[in-house]
Amino acid sequence: MNSQPEEVFLYRLAAELGIWDVEGWKQEITLEQLRRWIAFYRIEPFGNDWRRTARAAVSISAAFGAKVDETTEEKFLPTYREEEHVQTEDEIRAELMKIPAFREQILAQQESD
Repeated sequence: MNSQPEEVFLYRLAAELGIWDVEGWKQEITLEQLRRWIAFYRIEPFGNDWRRTARAAVSISAAFGAKVDETTEEKFLPTYREEEHVQTEDEIRAELMKIPAFREQILAQQESD
């Protein structure tokens, strides 16, 4: 498929438009329409930048041995929300105490209080 750039683009465009029956769609789209879409893409590339970045991050993570599954990609998107846990002040203070510079500030503040 890599040796056929128009075919690759056709699949990319179908994915962008949510068309799953690419073979059927190929019977509908004209060569002129496809060329215009390619010209438009060269001027203004389309696609979900966050999704592409997430896929790249997952691929790189997997290449370096990270355990990935079908939900991993979602974790790289700005819309991902884990079950939220609101930290208490004590939990926040305990986390900050792990950072030397913050620990010094907190201890200094406690001494001045």
